[in-house]
Amino acid sequence: MGNYRDLEHHLRHAEKAKILILDTGNIQFYFQNRHLIPQSHIFKHYDLILIPGWVHAEYAHHSGKASYIASLPLPYIIIDEIDDYLPMLGYSDKKLMELFRLAAPFSESLKFFNQYKTVEIEDIPDDWIEQYYQDGFYTRTTSSLVTKKNAGEVSILTLCFSLLSHYPTQISNISIASSDFGIIAIKDKLLKEANRAPLELGISTTPPISYLSKDVSLLIAIKDEIIQPHQVAALRPNSCSSIYLEMFPDGSSALHEHVLHTPDFIEMCKNHNRYRMIF
Repeated sequence: MGNYRDLEHHLRHAEKAKILILDTGNIQFYFQNRHLIPQSHIFKHYDLILIPGWVHAEYAHHSGKASYIASLPLPYIIIDEIDDYLPMLGYSDKKLMELFRLAAPFSESLKFFNQYKTVEIEDIPDDWIEQYYQDGFYTRTTSSLVTKKNAGEVSILTLCFSLLSHYPTQISNISIASSDFGIIAIKDKLLKEANRAPLELGISTTPPISYLSKDVSLLIAIKDEIIQPHQVAALRPNSCSSIYLEMFPDGSSALHEHVLHTPDFIEMCKNHNRYRMIF
């Protein structure tokens, strides 16, 4: 049972809706650090939280994370890939298949879609989305959990472009709460194809998609005095790829994209007015 009807209720007559789409890694980060960074701070700028079904499958077994999501201070909807994506694309299996294919440049996914290259759309199985989730991702199985590598990111990007196509005037911005650096290049690739056949999504050439990575969340929390620089080392124990702007007194700025070590990030936090995190 999907939740497309709930999505329509919130967005069909919306004006400048601010949407946040959650990925598994950020859910874990927010849950683990809930005692320092409260929900009221993280989610205060949004009208609606969306969680793809494949992301939900990655955290639903964990009672703490599930309870954290259930206690969100604003509406949230779990969007099912099987039931809710097709209505946003005019029930076009061809468009959804192409979006998934472009969002998943991985060997397992390419192998899955290659088998349908010469198959007429009317001959594609009705359960192809279920088959794709089953066979189109590298699968890791443990005693208590089955994980599908990159499934959440693929679903998030597909959802972004489906939303912008289906609700062309109702959305102010979509923020992706993910810290998977690869999502940026794939989003840019999708954008190049979004308005070409066979997609023809009719979206803006500058879609309002932004990123709420862990580094972005941390620097915002520093600027809002929710946390202090000396607390950052515990919240960010590892170096990670980041994109940020360094601003200068003359009004110019420099764009930096590199692996940012935590001591350097802490120094940025101490002089936070000089920087703006992009990812």
